[in-house]
Amino acid sequence: MRTLQFTANCDKHIKTDAQGNACHVTQAYVTDLLSKQLSEYGFKAETTTTEDNLAVSVENHPIGLGVHCHLNNEGVLTCQISAHADEEQVWFKKIETQSMVKQLANAVENTLKKDDAFSGFQWKG
Repeated sequence: MRTLQFTANCDKHIKTDAQGNACHVTQAYVTDLLSKQLSEYGFKAETTTTEDNLAVSVENHPIGLGVHCHLNNEGVLTCQISAHADEEQVWFKKIETQSMVKQLANAVENTLKKDDAFSGFQWKG
């Protein structure tokens, strides 16, 4: 699993929710942006939401891939890119999975870097 951490400038997307938190709009914005722009890189994305996480799942490749983003209280958005592969698969399938994760990671980073609301990109893990 690879993790891309970056700073989200919440001031660029101010719309305060019932609890006074403007950054939830940024989470929704990232998910919407990724779901629309990842197609430029050959991925078909589906948006799903849970309580604190927003996810873009990539379904059109034989390997299940997902991008899950979470915003902390300091305004730092962390996106995890994961592959849901069978551990019993043969070695060349594992290499294919790793390749797809790298392609998705590059697509996510390049998409987000186009938007000046995000800065301080750093890969972890």
